[in-house]
Amino acid sequence: MVEFLDNLIRALGMAGVLLLGLAAMLEYLVPPFPGDTITLLGGVYAVRGDHPWPLVFLVVTAGSVAGAAINYWFGTWLARRFDAKPDSSFLGLTHARLAAVQAKMRRGGPWLLLVNRFLPGIRGVIFIAAGAARMPRSNALLLGAVSAMVHNALVLSVGRAVGGNLERLEGLMARYQLAVVVLVVIGVLAVLIRTLARRTPAT
Repeated sequence: MVEFLDNLIRALGMAGVLLLGLAAMLEYLVPPFPGDTITLLGGVYAVRGDHPWPLVFLVVTAGSVAGAAINYWFGTWLARRFDAKPDSSFLGLTHARLAAVQAKMRRGGPWLLLVNRFLPGIRGVIFIAAGAARMPRSNALLLGAVSAMVHNALVLSVGRAVGGNLERLEGLMARYQLAVVVLVVIGVLAVLIRTLARRTPAT
């Protein structure tokens, strides 16, 4: 997989940089998309001299913000839809559930936005929730940009560290993705346990 992506992006020349930005955007719109892997390749290209590191960083960050903005817009659309038709539902989402999400985002939303880029699989949902909660768009995207810059700098640095060793890069990505899955599962379990504890009546 990594070798195929490497060959594809290198064959595109400078247009391959745009593909890196597109990949960062698609991560927000299509969560299973392997955008982190492609971003890591950007660091490899910087070492090889294929693409300038600052250019890769800027394009990948811009792609991340663009994906976040699209999800934010979708969240505002959802909020308007339920305002117009409170009794309707959308893909299993009801007005009551949306109101609960809005309340949570107004309490802890800024922190979630600040760490969103480190939460694959749900980073896009965070911006949908921010839009639905009508958080100021400029604030939401600014926090998203800060998160993207920190994350992308780290990922590109790792890519530079492995140089042209694609096997090592693939191994690092496999461990990273496993660690993220474990952390997400732990987080979900913690929320479930906390919710059940609150619902269990005291004896």
